[in-house]
Amino acid sequence: DSLMIISLNGWPGVGKLTVGLELADILEGRLLDSHTLFNVAITLTDYRSSEYYDVARRVRDIAFEYVLRLAPSVPVILTNVIATGGPSGFAEEHWQAVCHLARDRKCHLYSATLDCEPDEQVRRMALPSRRAHKKLLSPTIMPELRRTRFLFDDGADYRNTFDNSGSDPHATAVEIASWVRVTLPL
Repeated sequence: DSLMIISLNGWPGVGKLTVGLELADILEGRLLDSHTLFNVAITLTDYRSSEYYDVARRVRDIAFEYVLRLAPSVPVILTNVIATGGPSGFAEEHWQAVCHLARDRKCHLYSATLDCEPDEQVRRMALPSRRAHKKLLSPTIMPELRRTRFLFDDGADYRNTFDNSGSDPHATAVEIASWVRVTLPL
């Protein structure tokens, strides 16, 4: 079995967590979504304060330590919003930590960027389940984010973009799993 980390990257509301849950089932992997990582900091500190970033880093370090303890054959699926131009540079730093995790695990890093039509993104952002996960609920900032910041995945071994506007999460996960299986090195 080839080792892999799959980063599901995309803007808020494109379906990363929902697709990630399906993908983890299909690949018999582990899902570590960004809100599992960062909700401790979001809940217990002032968002974007120096304390917030300190807590986020510490929780990430612990989580990544345990990823390295997983059996080599266990795929790991991460969800992220890795975009340029944030006020703190934390997204870029976090992506470098993901790249280092893949290197330390001696595995391939796949980047699957999810996207959907803006109207569908607005609909998804209004879903009540997002509040329970402390996710961004207001779609009003999305046009400015999409205009001024850019998703990136430099350093991934394999990259692809998936538009899941009209497909259900399971179908998108099947598409990603098929792509991963086709590109797996022998």
